[in-house]
Amino acid sequence: MKRTVGIVVDSTFGLEKKFANEHAITVVPLKVIIDGREYVDQTFDPNLVIQAIKNKGDVKTSQPSPEQFIKAYEEQLKTFEHVICITISKSLSGTYNSATLGKTILENDKIHVIDSESTINGGAYMTEKLIEYLEEGHDVIQALNYLEQLKSRGSIIFTIDNLQSLIKSGRIGRVQAMIGNILKIKPILRFKQGVLDLEHKVRNFSNVLLYLVEETKKLLTQGKVIVRIAYVDQSIQAKELEHEIFRIDDQIDIKITGVISAVVSAHVGLGGLGIYLAYE
Repeated sequence: MKRTVGIVVDSTFGLEKKFANEHAITVVPLKVIIDGREYVDQTFDPNLVIQAIKNKGDVKTSQPSPEQFIKAYEEQLKTFEHVICITISKSLSGTYNSATLGKTILENDKIHVIDSESTINGGAYMTEKLIEYLEEGHDVIQALNYLEQLKSRGSIIFTIDNLQSLIKSGRIGRVQAMIGNILKIKPILRFKQGVLDLEHKVRNFSNVLLYLVEETKKLLTQGKVIVRIAYVDQSIQAKELEHEIFRIDDQIDIKITGVISAVVSAHVGLGGLGIYLAYE
């Protein structure tokens, strides 16, 4: 059955270009500004952001304009009857607002803008599952309800070297950042349905690994468990984490999705490593 619903996402999900092209998904890019120079997300080496952070450079990000979303919607509507646009959580970026304004300007009720309440591999997983669901023949209303189910089943759990990047961007409070940095601990944060919380504190990466393994085990009571690992500059630790989680149970679908979007890395900072954890 031919799919009748088009998909627009933003670049923070890190969708592979091959996957986006195969499924006719339009990706609207955000930008990173490093020492005054603009870079379009997914078109440059994300190591530039890592080096800029290490060198204490001025790293900022910029959301897409409503006009970019208008162009994406019009492109999708040439092929599909409806369009679902999924964005990074509105608690993290103004991208959702730009996408909504684009829809408002077009005055088209066949465009549906959804706050993923997630980011990175969480958004990517939702997009992949949505494509599967639509290609089974479901309509736009069923798909919108399905997205709400997906949002409720997953969360992102991650660690970073310190909380300064998050406090600088206003993502977490100064008191929490101060506690974490004074004690020289590894903070563990959870981002679920648009809310970021400092969930736990440990002394080293070994304890981070143990915590993520235990959180994965807890979900096994729900059925098949989904684990997607992403990182800023911790590729070796990501492989170690994958190995430990793989050993838990064959009901776990685990994959390393790679380096986090440069836009998200700019806010997460060095030492970023985490999982999108969900169940089916």
